[in-house]
Amino acid sequence: MKILFIQPPLPCNERHKRILPLGIGYLCSYLRQRLPEVELKVLDAHALNMNYSQVVSEVNCEKWDMIAFSFWTAQAPFVYNIMPSLRKKQEKALFVFGGVHTSLCPEEASEHCDICILHEGEETFFELVSRIVEGKNYKDIQGTAYREDGEFIKNPIRPLIRNLDSIPFPAWDLLPMECYTTPLHVVGGKRLPVVGSRGCPYNCTYCVSPLMWMRKVRWRSAENVIEEMKKSINELGICQFHFWDDNFLLNRKYVIELCEGILKENMKVKWTGLTRASHIQKNKDIIELLAKSGCIGLEVGIESANPETFSQIQKEESLVTIEEIAKLQKKYGMYPLFTYMAFNPGETINGYYMQSRFIDTLLSNLPWLEHFHPLPYPIYIGQFSTAYPRTQLMEDAPNLGMVLVEKWDDCFHHNINFIPNSLLNDVPIKTRNHLKPNDYLAAVNAAWAGIWTFASYSLPRFERAMEQWEYVKYLSSFFIRCDGNNTLKKIAEEVADFLNMERKKSYQYAAFSALVLAQLGLIRSALYEPELKMEIKEIKVPAGKGIKKKIKKILFLIVMNIYCFLKKR
Repeated sequence: MKILFIQPPLPCNERHKRILPLGIGYLCSYLRQRLPEVELKVLDAHALNMNYSQVVSEVNCEKWDMIAFSFWTAQAPFVYNIMPSLRKKQEKALFVFGGVHTSLCPEEASEHCDICILHEGEETFFELVSRIVEGKNYKDIQGTAYREDGEFIKNPIRPLIRNLDSIPFPAWDLLPMECYTTPLHVVGGKRLPVVGSRGCPYNCTYCVSPLMWMRKVRWRSAENVIEEMKKSINELGICQFHFWDDNFLLNRKYVIELCEGILKENMKVKWTGLTRASHIQKNKDIIELLAKSGCIGLEVGIESANPETFSQIQKEESLVTIEEIAKLQKKYGMYPLFTYMAFNPGETINGYYMQSRFIDTLLSNLPWLEHFHPLPYPIYIGQFSTAYPRTQLMEDAPNLGMVLVEKWDDCFHHNINFIPNSLLNDVPIKTRNHLKPNDYLAAVNAAWAGIWTFASYSLPRFERAMEQWEYVKYLSSFFIRCDGNNTLKKIAEEVADFLNMERKKSYQYAAFSALVLAQLGLIRSALYEPELKMEIKEIKVPAGKGIKKKIKKILFLIVMNIYCFLKKR
């Protein structure tokens, strides 16, 4: 039996860091251990940056008994659209879907495939393949869904695997490992993902983890994780690791055993992981141990510096705690790493200014990290709030703001697909009369770094330049109208009419412009916090490496100086 696993490309795939398909790696190793006679192959169309025709051509080089896709929500349209072409040539293949989107939307996914694998896939997929090899019926397997004569059928969910140590390490040998070059935070260099636990007990409104793992958490043993790390060092020569656990510090006993094991084995590793600020504070007495074992810093999701936003997204964290754990990590030579989102419910213009100043404080006296921050200067873009299927945020989003998702490939966190009413109804007022050339440069660079559909590499060079110029004109028109009399929503509509631009794009540009200009202190809210003292943040935008980038910066500033001079006349 021959099985092909496919990871599809993402929207704006050329911009995205290359993500190892960990789930596929586990499925392959689990199958290979139990059914060694089955032939397995992986096509990572994301890592290889392949388009439709390239994927179809590569798949059809051979005949397959089974073709399995694992995908996120943003990848779903690619998979659905490519299926008719694949079925034409692979008429005998069984098409299987799995992954996050399939698990959340099986009724939709089952319209395009033969069978869906839901939630945790190793045991379910193994049973499916085993029954096919033995010629047995597979329609009653737990953890699957499918359609029969058009009727949707969903079998009971399979219980989660109790002993995660029973799952063999991911089959990295089946993947194009040379393609995964995303550097480790802080220090750079290749890294590998490691998952020591599955699940999270929390219920953040924007997160799919509670839906995938039912808020149940299971851990591997520290010994098992260390063996995987040693195997990666010996076989791949990679000694830097990124723990993909939903919450690394949730199990104190496990963390201590892991760090002590790394030290006992004298492993010269560097690593990071994601956790909550409150858990770092709760375990502050072991942070020195983490540092000694190679932790370069822990990632903490700030998401917002607005307490009202914390409440609405059920983040259950405090800014005081976040500030304390930043100092704690600095104390032990670690670099505090913070992720953040824009356009959460409850956010306002002044909130973006306060968030920028808050992050400035957290990162004070630290070098700027090119391997972590998307911009080489302190404007904090992060990710954009995204309402994923079946999350609480998706259910509440139409009442909380403007939903701009028209199709699933809009639904990724570097595309503005939701703007909260709290921001749309805020009233911006400028803090100085005109934008300077450097302000335009900072904003355009920020747009390119944050909005991956903006001036995309997939466009010809001239079209990219024209899109940047369009945003310059938009920013100018937007800023002029920030006079304290109109809401952000009203300004977006006026500028759309003035520039003959579609409304959706204008709303996205207005929200993004508010995010950037507020962080720079160039606009503030005319409605909230009148007592807030704001200072304009003067940012020096570096030219970047290479003579071409330096020339581009000089030319841009020359054009903007002329443009600003003419605007003042």
